[in-house]
Amino acid sequence: MHRNSWLEQTRPAFRLMIATSWLAPDSWRDKQDEAIREAVNTGPGWAGQDWNEYISLVERHRTPALSWASLNRVPGITIPEFVQQEMLRNSDACRMKAVEHCLLLADVLKRFNQAGIPVMPLKGQILSFMLYGDVGLRQTLDMDLAVQPEDLARAQACLMNKDWYLEESFFPMSPRQWESLLRNEPHLNFIHGKMGHMLELHWRSHWDTPDATRAHWARSVPFTWQGCAIQAMSPGDLALYLCSHGGLHQWFRAKWLGDLARAHLQGQLDWQAAFEEAQKSSETSVLLSGIYLLEQLYGIPRPDLPAEAWKAPSSDLIGVPFQALNESNTPTNRASLFKFLHKFRRSRYERLLWPAKSLRDSVLEMFYCREDFRVLPLPDAFFWAYKPLRPVLLAWRWAQQLWHRSPSHSTLP
Repeated sequence: MHRNSWLEQTRPAFRLMIATSWLAPDSWRDKQDEAIREAVNTGPGWAGQDWNEYISLVERHRTPALSWASLNRVPGITIPEFVQQEMLRNSDACRMKAVEHCLLLADVLKRFNQAGIPVMPLKGQILSFMLYGDVGLRQTLDMDLAVQPEDLARAQACLMNKDWYLEESFFPMSPRQWESLLRNEPHLNFIHGKMGHMLELHWRSHWDTPDATRAHWARSVPFTWQGCAIQAMSPGDLALYLCSHGGLHQWFRAKWLGDLARAHLQGQLDWQAAFEEAQKSSETSVLLSGIYLLEQLYGIPRPDLPAEAWKAPSSDLIGVPFQALNESNTPTNRASLFKFLHKFRRSRYERLLWPAKSLRDSVLEMFYCREDFRVLPLPDAFFWAYKPLRPVLLAWRWAQQLWHRSPSHSTLP
C-alpha cells in the first residue's frame, strides 16, 4: 500500500481517523482494513491506540456513522467496550438526525415540485444514498439545495410560506444591499420553525461564474428520490464540485475526502469531463490537488488523465490541507482577529486554487461582511461609501467583539 511520510509522522489516533473516514467499496476493502488494523495496533494507548483522542477526532471530522461502520467490519482488532458504546451512541445519533433531515427534505422537494421549481440537492443525505445506498452514513448539520438564480425569489417564498424562516443574520436590506449579497454570497440560511434544522438555499457555487452555473444545470441529470423529481450533477461536474468544495474549505474535514474516495473507486466520477471543464474555468489546480490528496492519504491511484495534466502542485496546495486536517478546531472556533488572519491566508490559498480570480476581487471578498449593512444602514444613494469604509467597519466589529468578551461585560454563570 502507498506510504505517505507526512501521514506516518502524525499521531496514531489521527491515522486511524483518516483510515475510518469513509467506507471503502469491496474493491478496496482489504486495503482499508489493513490501514485500520495498522493504526489500531500502533501507539502508546490501550491496545496500541489513544481511543479518547480518536473519538474526539471522529467528532471533529464528522464521521461517526462511517467510522463505526468501517471499524466494526474489520476482523482481528480489539475495540474497548467504552469505545464501542460511545461510537455506537454517536452513530445512532447521526442516523436519527439523517432521518429527520430526510423527512424535512422530502417535504421541501415536494413543495418545489408543486411550484415547478427545478432543484438540485447538494451533499447531504442524497449524496450519502448515492455513495453508500444508505442515507444515514454521512453526518450533516444542515441541508443544501440549489436552485437557478432566476428561481431564487420563488423558492424563498415557497419556503417562508410554510415552516421555514430566514436565519437571524439575514435582515431586511435595501435593493443595492441585496444585490451585493447575491454577488458576494452563494446561499441563504433558513431555520425550520419547529425542529430547528437549517437549510441552505444556494443559487450558485462560491467559485462559479453565471455562465458556469447555467452550464451545470444544462448538464444535470433528472433523478427521482422519494417520489420527488430532482436534478443530479453530471459525473464530471460532481468530480469538480467535490474537489472545489473541499478545496474551498482547505479540506479541513476528512469526510469530504472520504466522499471523493468512495465516488472515485465506484466509478461515479468522470475525471476526463471534469478536467476539460477545469481547463476552461482555470480550476485544474482545484481538481489535481484533490486527486493528490487521495493518493497521499488513502493510497488511491490517480485516474486516467492526459499526461500533461500531471504537473507537481504548489507545496501549499497540499501542505495547507494537511495542516488544516490536523488542526484540533475548525476555523470558525477562533477569536475575531484570528478569523480575519485565517480569512487572509485562505484568500491567498484560494488564489492558488483559482488563479483566474483577480487580486482586487480577492481583497474585496476578504473585507466584505453583510453585518456592515446593519451596523451602518446607508441609503442606496450612498451605497458607494461602503467600500472605502470597510476597513473602518472591520475595526469596529473587532472592537465590539473584544468589548463584549471583556471580563467586565461577561455574565456570571
